[in-house]
Formats: sequence, structure tokens, C-alpha cells
Amino acid sequence: MNKSDVKRIICSSVIAAATLVPVAVNAQQTHTETWGNGVERSLVYRPGDFDSKFYRIPAIVTAKDGSLVTVADKRIEHNGDLPAKIDVVSRRSTDGGKTWSNYVTVAQHDEVGGCGDPALVVDSKTGDILAIFSHGNGLWQKEPAHISVARSKDNGKTWGKMVDINPQILTTDPNGKQPIKCTSAFASSGRATQLANGRILFPLVVREENNPKFKVYAIYSDDSGKTWNVSKNPATCDGDESKAVQLADGTVIMSIRNRFGSLRKFSFSKDNGTTWSEPMPVEGLPDPRCNGDIIRYTHNGEDLLLQSLPGDPKGRNNVAIYVSKDGGKTWPIKKTVVTIPSAYSSMTEMPDGSIGILTEESANNHYSYDIWFTKLPIEVILAGDKK
Repeated sequence: MNKSDVKRIICSSVIAAATLVPVAVNAQQTHTETWGNGVERSLVYRPGDFDSKFYRIPAIVTAKDGSLVTVADKRIEHNGDLPAKIDVVSRRSTDGGKTWSNYVTVAQHDEVGGCGDPALVVDSKTGDILAIFSHGNGLWQKEPAHISVARSKDNGKTWGKMVDINPQILTTDPNGKQPIKCTSAFASSGRATQLANGRILFPLVVREENNPKFKVYAIYSDDSGKTWNVSKNPATCDGDESKAVQLADGTVIMSIRNRFGSLRKFSFSKDNGTTWSEPMPVEGLPDPRCNGDIIRYTHNGEDLLLQSLPGDPKGRNNVAIYVSKDGGKTWPIKKTVVTIPSAYSSMTEMPDGSIGILTEESANNHYSYDIWFTKLPIEVILAGDKK
């Protein structure tokens, strides 16, 4: 048992006495933890697995058949971002997150470069799962990555070839036909979203030469990901990794990572992501400059928004789930998921109504992460932290 396992057992006492049970899964060793009150945890990605030194950037969805499908960056040589030798890999669970399949490669590095920062979405029209990611360069190079889409038609068991969508959305050529003229860009990792009208939408972070601020556009498809369009204006001209969610009245919220402030920012769209309002800071959602997730959840006829972020406003620690009951205006409930250094997170609603969340959690040091899955009944989340 390493130090991080000890930390987790200690910190889990805030929910219940923890038991740690080793489970062999497909010839690979993993662990599960039971925290009581229906809270269950399992280790999904671990440094050293599948011939990789590091894993980062989790995403999770619930497939049409009820299985849980996850992806992450397999950062083979070091823990840095693209450009690097990185693959997008996947593991899936058919028993509610208790055990996980062997690793499957979604997109592999090649002569163009690595593949990373994946986002997932399930298309309700076809049942296909789309993985959206960057291929090649990172944000700081002078040529953009190839924003690419891979598709699974069998609930995440296998994946088709990646398709480059840059010719439809962006270019470095100021006279090019693409709507976005930029130096570099990357798709926000974690979760894309599908709107009520079937539109699939994901945020794209864009860097322009000699502009220190990053624009965030909505990229959307009305034909299940075959062709893609760009919002008429960015949701913010000074943002970072973002997520979108649609309210019951059709309003789409862009939840935006704040690069320099201390609060999350929201921008709103009334036309399914085509145009966006000026972003505003959100009281009650502290943001220590980190990626997180936002989903809509209906409980006993009441619409809720759940936002995952590090719960420490000063740094990447103590990932928590915040709850809003008024469409994102206020966030009175906070449920801490883990109480150790922790960073990116991604959530999904499970078939039994529980929330499944993937979290990056400190392994051997703050910048080496295990990626854990935690299953939380909604009642546990709504109870919040004890005062």
C-alpha cells in the first residue's frame, strides 16, 4: 500500500469508515473502496499501467447499453501536455464501476504527433459515442493541432479512425474559408454535450498570435458529428477549458475556466449555442484555474445543476460537487468528494440515478495522478458537507 492509499483511507472517514479491497481485473491489479452510504470507489487509471508513466485528463459517459465508458490521456514518457508521445485510451465498466475492462486505444500517436485532451458525448440519435481530441500540437505551438473525432458504434468496445475537422472550423490562413483564424486551438476535455434538438456541441479554446487572452467558441454539429459549424461569436474572449449544459427552458450555459480570476464564469445562449452573452463571474463557484464538469440532473421533479471543481479556492485540492437548484444563479450545496490534492474531473448520471465522477488524485506527488471513479447516490450529494 502506497502513501496515497493511506491518505485516501484517512480522508474517507469524513463519510464512513473505509475498507480497501484489492480486486484482480483482467490480469491487471486495481483497488476498490467502500465508504458507506452507498459511496463506492475504484481505481481506473494508474501510473505504470499499460506501458505508460502517467495518466491525465479524464472523461466519462454512460453508454446507451448502460455501461460506463471512460477515456484519458496515456502520457507515455512524461506528464506534459501536447506535443508529446500521448495516446487516448479507454476503459469501460459493465457493473456500475466495480470492475473495468482492459485498456483499449482510441487514438494512437503517429508521425503527426500525439493525441490528447479527449472529450466524450453519446449521440442519442444513433447511440454512437464520439471522442473529440487534439492530434499533433498543443496550445503553445505556431500551428494548430488537428481537432479530431473518433467514433464508437458498440458502446465503447472498439473505435473507428480519427477524422480531422479543422478544414471545417479553423485555419492559420487569414484568407481561409474556415470561420476561426488562429495560431492554435484545443478542444475542451471531459464532456461534450447534446442539446434537446439533437445538436452536439463542444467548446474550443483558441489562441491568436500577439493576443494573451484565449477565446472560447462553441463548435456544433446537427448531423451526429458528420459536419461541424462555429458559433457566431465566442462565449468569452478571455477563458480556458469550458463545459456546456442546457437548462429545461432551452438556455445553454457555458461554464468557463477563469484563467486569472477566482470565480467560475458563465456565458449564456438562447439559440442553441449559435450566439453567446458576455460572461459573468458566478458567486459561490470558486475556481482555482482548473477544468471541471457541469451536468443537469432531475431529482423528484426538480431540476438541478451539478458542477465539479476543486473545492479549495486557492489550489487544486479537494474536488467537490456543487449543486444549484435555480438554474445556476446560486450554489448553496457543496459535497466534497476527496480531501487530497486533486484536479480535473468528469461526471455522468448512471442508470440507477447515482452520479459517477472521475477525478485526478495525487499519486506519488502533486503532479502525478491516479484517476479514480467514485459512485455517489444523489441523496449523499444533496446532503452536502457537514458544517
